Amino acid sequence: MPRQPLESVRLDDVELAYRVAGDGPELVVLLHGWPQTGECWRHLVGPLSEGRTVVVPDLRGYGASGLARSGAYDKRATAADLGGLVRHLGFTSATVIGHDRGARVAHRWALDRPSEVDALVLLDILPTRVVMNSFDRDSASAMWHWFFHRDPDLAQRLVSGNVEAYLGHFFARVRESGAVDEETFQHYVAAFSDPAHLRASFEDYRTGFTVDLGRDEADHARGVRVRAPLLVLWGAEGGLAGADVVRIWQEHHADPAAVSGRAVPGGHYVPEEAPGETLEAVEAFLKRL
Repeated sequence: MPRQPLESVRLDDVELAYRVAGDGPELVVLLHGWPQTGECWRHLVGPLSEGRTVVVPDLRGYGASGLARSGAYDKRATAADLGGLVRHLGFTSATVIGHDRGARVAHRWALDRPSEVDALVLLDILPTRVVMNSFDRDSASAMWHWFFHRDPDLAQRLVSGNVEAYLGHFFARVRESGAVDEETFQHYVAAFSDPAHLRASFEDYRTGFTVDLGRDEADHARGVRVRAPLLVLWGAEGGLAGADVVRIWQEHHADPAAVSGRAVPGGHYVPEEAPGETLEAVEAFLKRL
């Protein structure tokens, strides 16, 4: 389908950019990860918008969205932006589908504002507290960039001017397979070539080790759990291939029977590596609700 025009809304702390497709009565919000923008959903927007309204924002500090005036990039603040966007569009709640960092925002959104999240789909993540509490030599080696990004000033100084080479490292396999074509890769490079936006994306990681982790641990300890029906999907050849993903998320849900999921072909970049399988799983999930 034709690419939808970029729109924006001025919220309390940020100017949020987004695209809208479809005009159906049910709202679906698609949340991208790092190092991406809403463009990562390009294969899914059209099919999902048949009979629905689909909104694809760039998260605060990412892509075409502005920088947070407060300087905050924690998941609670980002989720609050999205609640404001939903209300701006005339809805009160939505099905929320998130990948990577966007999935962490979606998880926090479902914990903080359960009435706004009708159903939740999380792609290729485990809960932040589980990841942070399970690092070992192998996982820390695979996720080294989490630790590098933890110092946004240093990371920005070292990556600025070398953005294409840096992102090329993460996208090497999917560029070779064609899951991310050259036009899309260059879009991502341009999106992170502004030093201020690059730094904001690193702040997203830094907060994962501090305020985000603290909130996740505190909520889990006092019994706060996801209440929305939950679908989890992960790449069969990615970092979660050996994890008991469904069971782990069941431990973070109020009703374990409401959690379902499976692996899909490919690795971490699920919306781009397995769009057909993702769409099939999401449609089947929503049909059961």
